[in-house]
Amino acid sequence: MKLSLVQVTLAGLLTSTFALPNPLPKPEVSTQAEIDANEIIPSFFNATEHNLSPRSAPGLRCYQFEPRYTWAVDGLHPLRELGKDYDLGGNIYDVAKKYCRESHGQIFINDYNWIGKVYFFKNVLKTFPLPFVPVRVGIANDGNTGVINSNVCADRMVKLISGCIAQGGSKLNNFRGGEFVDANGFAYVIFCDAKGCYK
Repeated sequence: MKLSLVQVTLAGLLTSTFALPNPLPKPEVSTQAEIDANEIIPSFFNATEHNLSPRSAPGLRCYQFEPRYTWAVDGLHPLRELGKDYDLGGNIYDVAKKYCRESHGQIFINDYNWIGKVYFFKNVLKTFPLPFVPVRVGIANDGNTGVINSNVCADRMVKLISGCIAQGGSKLNNFRGGEFVDANGFAYVIFCDAKGCYK
């Protein structure tokens, strides 16, 4: 299976720059290439593909029931935040709450807008091409205006994670992602942000 340029770059970032637990196989990346920690890596997120639109119905949607999603992470082992050089620690709940704290006060405008961050988690599916998975945690405003409140965000993220685990198919050490759309039309989402995550 061929890796995309972004996947190879991400693999090089994690395996050569950061000391991850257990040595990971290094992809063939030039050793002369320098990594800019502030470089913006384009997202593979597609709002239409995830059915996030102003008409999204409020409620929980868990990706473990959709065969086109071909990824799962160990939510007990977050590795790094994209562009950071320290271990995250904690678990997927802690990472989601960290995102909410750091995003507090950010403003959504009328147009469709997305505010999120990428975190790397240990991969648990043999079919996924890398030993880690880039997971985007974020909020889509679905065309509504508003300001991110860290407490509301954390509450919605806990509902998303706990709700998908409660439905079966996802576990804390085998999490498949999902979204929680609240009554105000804001979508709280945790998903894999790489082309290899979807059929």
